[in-house]
Amino acid sequence: MGIRAEQKAMRRQPILDKSLDLFIHQGFAGTSVRDIAKACDISPALLFHYFENKDDILVELLRFAFSGVSSAGEMLLGDMKPLEKFENITDMIFRSFKDTTQSAPMFLLVHQVMVFDSMPDKAKQIVSNDEYYFRTVDVILEGQKNGEIRTGDPVGLAVAFWSAIQGIAESAAMNPEMPIPDPRWIVSILKADK
Repeated sequence: MGIRAEQKAMRRQPILDKSLDLFIHQGFAGTSVRDIAKACDISPALLFHYFENKDDILVELLRFAFSGVSSAGEMLLGDMKPLEKFENITDMIFRSFKDTTQSAPMFLLVHQVMVFDSMPDKAKQIVSNDEYYFRTVDVILEGQKNGEIRTGDPVGLAVAFWSAIQGIAESAAMNPEMPIPDPRWIVSILKADK
């Protein structure tokens, strides 16, 4: 990457950060390009130098978010025992909440895109990949087979697991001073009673 490209990438990051904050607190539809430019202390014309439009900002944020989803999906394919996989995924996600101020809000952004019909089609396509849910169900079935994971509907257990993480992400995004729970507490949702 050349010096100009690096400089452009460095200048884009604050725009992405401010946009994420605005999208979370005002909603995507409630945030204008002017709002983003004002928050970044730049002109709308300069913002268009870095991003073609507001949709492109959203898409770039979602691509970043789904790089984390891909990491979690890869962990589900590893050679560990099922509960170890879930502990490692939860630990990775919760550490990311502590390590970067943007990680937890990304969960909220993805949720908004999934819920609101007014979101751009490009954004909807990025979040429509529910492959990780299917991988989660496969790992749960494996754990049920070996007695490590509780009996019950594997899809329901996957929903419980990911919903708990989503709820903690929302809490962490809106109240960053709140403590992040121990990952084992979340994994206990799945653990078989012995």
